Amino acid sequence: MVCITTVHNMEVEYMNTFGIEINTKQDLQPVKIEELMSSTYRVLATLQILTDSSLGMRDCDVSCGSIDWSSTPEEINFVEQSAIWAYLRSMWLFAENGERVRFSEHIDDATGDLVKWMCAIAPISEYSGENAHTPILKVMTKFFARLKLEFGIDLCDGGNVSLYPELISGCIPISSGWMPQVGDKHLTIIELALLAGVSNIRTVRNAQYDKDNPLKFLKTGKKVQVEIDVAKEWLSKRRGYVETNIA
Repeated sequence: MVCITTVHNMEVEYMNTFGIEINTKQDLQPVKIEELMSSTYRVLATLQILTDSSLGMRDCDVSCGSIDWSSTPEEINFVEQSAIWAYLRSMWLFAENGERVRFSEHIDDATGDLVKWMCAIAPISEYSGENAHTPILKVMTKFFARLKLEFGIDLCDGGNVSLYPELISGCIPISSGWMPQVGDKHLTIIELALLAGVSNIRTVRNAQYDKDNPLKFLKTGKKVQVEIDVAKEWLSKRRGYVETNIA
């Protein structure tokens, strides 16, 4: 289940930012393309329900039953023709396979669209007991983790993005609000767990107690993160880690 958090910025008279998180009890192993397509279909269907309900065509209560995915040609075409899929397929290839894929849109814009769509359906998904967008969140989180790992980009302050021109300036202001489990420069524990291909986040947490080569954590405020160089060394010894091909 996905957790919805609200962060209040005390330095501004009134400003709320909404973020969505992966439940750390979820299985964190790689997302298969079929899972991503099913997740995308259910997200699209829920968004359609919201649109129809706003037009008075139906109500938006989907709790009476789950949205089924049957892999029919019509359903596959529905997904493949969507803007969501155009973004996510490229993210998935890089996140899970380490394949360098060119985006048709600036990643900054694509990310903004994706997160807003996820936030729009999160309350319905939570209420109905569905985990419709968990695979999508896993792919997005792993995508940004690999982006930082391979290109050393600070998602908040930017940096040299010559190797990844789809980033306008390297600034994707998502970690403080929209996606609090994504670090700006370093890797969060869940980002590292996703890259390592482990099933449980405890694998990463317990690595700090390794007698021979303990994983060094970096505490920044209340966040526990891992520096990129440390993460690279640790991941190189994990069987579940897929190396990146940036040629």
